[in-house]
Amino acid sequence: MIRRIIVMAFGFVLAVGVSAIFLLVAALLDPATREAGFEAAMSGVFAIIDDDLRGGGLKDPLTTFGVILWAIVIATCAAPLAIAALIGEIAGARTLLWYSGVSATLAGASPWIVRAAKGLGRAREASPLELRIALLFFLTGALSGAIYWLIAAPSEPRPAQMDPPLRQR
Repeated sequence: MIRRIIVMAFGFVLAVGVSAIFLLVAALLDPATREAGFEAAMSGVFAIIDDDLRGGGLKDPLTTFGVILWAIVIATCAAPLAIAALIGEIAGARTLLWYSGVSATLAGASPWIVRAAKGLGRAREASPLELRIALLFFLTGALSGAIYWLIAAPSEPRPAQMDPPLRQR
């Protein structure tokens, strides 16, 4: 049991780390995503600096920007995989389709899940750029689920699958 928990934790940490790196590299390699991300990051940094200056001084905009990036990684890499892994362990699912599919679906739908949770009116609409970003999130979730499955989800042999004991001659 302890061994299983350690393997699951290792698989989870490794899958989240690799998928976060994939998300960053893929976002930087895609020109449309790179431009949208740069514009969002710059407007976010300037908004943070503006708020800090109004509040009496520049506190720490880089920390706030880091928290925003951390939230994106949690929403697209960690949370969908955690949900897929938890339900998969409870249900005894051991297939690649389960871990990769559920993680990818939840990661790809994360922008709409957040909009619906906040009660925003645009929860059903998407621009072409938003769909492109959602595809990137979907691929990131699929990658994290596949890596987790490779490490932590291979089925353990059941007693019926084990080799029969050697017969004495």
